This record gives sequence, structure tokens and C-alpha cells, in this order.
Amino acid sequence: MERLAAAGTPDEQRSTFSQRGHGASVRLGYVPALDGLRALAIAAVVGLHYWNVPECGGLGVDLFFCLSGFLITSLLLEEHAESGAISLKNFYGRRARRLFPALALLLVVYLAATEGRGLRTVVLTGFYAGNIVRAFGDDPLLKSPLGHLWSLAQEEQFYLLWPAALLLLLRLRRNVAPILLALLFVAVTVWRVLLAHHGASSARLQFGPDVRADGMVAGCLLAFLRTRISIKPTDALTAAAVWTVAIAAFFSLLLPDWQVYVRPTFNLAACVLVAAAVSGTGLAEALSIRPLVSLGKISYSLYLWHLPVLVAVGRDHPWPALVAAVAVSWLSYRFVEQPFRRRSHRGGSRFHRVEVAAASEAHPL
Repeated sequence: MERLAAAGTPDEQRSTFSQRGHGASVRLGYVPALDGLRALAIAAVVGLHYWNVPECGGLGVDLFFCLSGFLITSLLLEEHAESGAISLKNFYGRRARRLFPALALLLVVYLAATEGRGLRTVVLTGFYAGNIVRAFGDDPLLKSPLGHLWSLAQEEQFYLLWPAALLLLLRLRRNVAPILLALLFVAVTVWRVLLAHHGASSARLQFGPDVRADGMVAGCLLAFLRTRISIKPTDALTAAAVWTVAIAAFFSLLLPDWQVYVRPTFNLAACVLVAAAVSGTGLAEALSIRPLVSLGKISYSLYLWHLPVLVAVGRDHPWPALVAAVAVSWLSYRFVEQPFRRRSHRGGSRFHRVEVAAASEAHPL
């Protein structure tokens, strides 16, 4: 079902980045390599939490943010190009069906396991306030098995604000939106540096919704560029993607303030990586192997469950915890995520049925 939603033949999909007309758009469709990228991102995060390897594993979160900005913006631009409008009601409905059921299951299980003592944590997480609390409050999530879900709040706040902002941008001249997004990316980077130099805490710099917006902004900008420039799948693009990510990861290990200085570099590197993945490069073929794609498909549920399962099994037993987390995540994907996604296929316009069927649709961490 997912592959039937792909746009065109495999050869046609190899040149996803191609010249578009004014406001026109070629449907992104299903890109297996993007599931491969999700697999790399979740592997980095899980490795950091389970074994503290790699030490730069937190950059997997930034890769997820970039993917979300790119995919959500691409889908919204495609809808606007086809219908001349963006249905906010349908967008928010699809987001809720796609994301909340799996999260709700986790929160119910957690509340039952803590015998109600985790109610405050459940409320903060369920109302997507984790990033704000961790950045500005007393951080009750710091030692919680749900502390990592601050990133869901970052994503949901993006989903809440961006579609309406995009509608306003689309009313401007054709080249204004990419310029404004580029300026916003620079502004967020400068703001992060200023906060750091004025003594902002590490929590403020790591979890603040304002200072973590640049990854999604970069992804949004890439989605706009996809409609305007031609990028052919070449070995040079593959090499650029690999080396930019490697350099950013390397310096994140050397610099004590890497969150301030390396994160914007990695976000740009992540954009190159996504561009290579959707352009049919050799890297895209490597990312499309079945194990990576399969892991990428369950990455949302695995992100939800991996830390609670680790705490439940015991940090001294990371390998059994990993096996259990993958098993629980597959069950969540198969019996919670997929049934709610299939419900979305039964109604709505042809565009919305195809959009929901496309496995490239973004999901948060």
C-alpha cells in the first residue's frame, strides 16, 4: 500500500530535485532512503542513551527535526500547488491520528506502572510542554523515563504554528519565502550565541523552543529549494553529504560549546544528507536497504519506548532492554500506528488519501 503511493517510476524518482515551474510541485511520494535516515537518527539516540556511544548521538534529534521540516513543508506545498489552498483542519487531524495514539498508549502504561505518581509528568508530556519546562522550569522531567519526549513538544509546536505561517508566506512574492527562512535560520543561530555569551544555562540552550528551531527551519528551506533548483544524483553530492555530517559530528566531540557552534553546521549538513537521500544518489541506495528501512518505519515508536523500557529492565542490562524495546515498538507500530493511519485512508480527498499513504510523511521523535 505504501509503495503504491510513490510518485512515478523508480527512474523518475531518482531526480526528485528537479526544476519546477512557478508554484508547481512534483509529488515527493515514498522515498525508502528517508526511512533509512530515520533509522540512523534513532540508532544514534538509542546508542547515546544505552551506552553513551556515540557521544554525539544527540545530533540524531537534529536530523529528525530537519526531516520533519522538509517533509511537512513538502507535503503542504504539494497540497497548495494542487488545490490552491491548505486545509488546516485536515492537517491537524492527520497529525493527531498519526502521532497521538502511540503516545497515549505509552502515557497510559507509564501512569499505571507508577500507580499514579507520574501524573505530573504525563500531563506535561501529553500537553507537549516538555521542552518549555526543561528549558525554563525546575525540570521535573530530568530524571524521568519520559524526559526525552521534550522533542515531541518541539515538533508539535512547529506543527501548530508553521502551516498558518506558510499560508502567509505563500501570499508573498515567489522568492521571498526562502529568503525569509534563510534569515530566520541565521537569526536563531545568532540568538543562541548571544544567549551562550550572556551565561544561559545548558538546559536553556538544549531545550529552548526558540534556540532549537533552526533544524526545522533548515528543513523548511530545503523543501522550498526543492521546488526551484535542479540537483542531479551524483557521487559528489553523496560525498558532500557524508563529509559534512562527519565533520560536524567530529567537532561536536571536540568543542565544549558544540550546542552553540556545531549544531547549525550539522543542521546544514543534515539538509545535504536529506537532499542526497531524495535525489537517488548512491547514498540513497545504501540507505534503502531493508534492515534500515524496517528500523526507520518503527523509529517513532522506538523513540517513545526505548528509554522507559531501559529504566524498567535496568540500565545494567542494555542488550535485553534493546530487544524488549524493539519488540514493544514493533507491536505499537503494527497494532496502534498502522490501524489509525489506515483509518485516514478511508476519507478525505484523493490528495489526502495519497498523502497519508506516503510513508515519507514526517513523524517526530
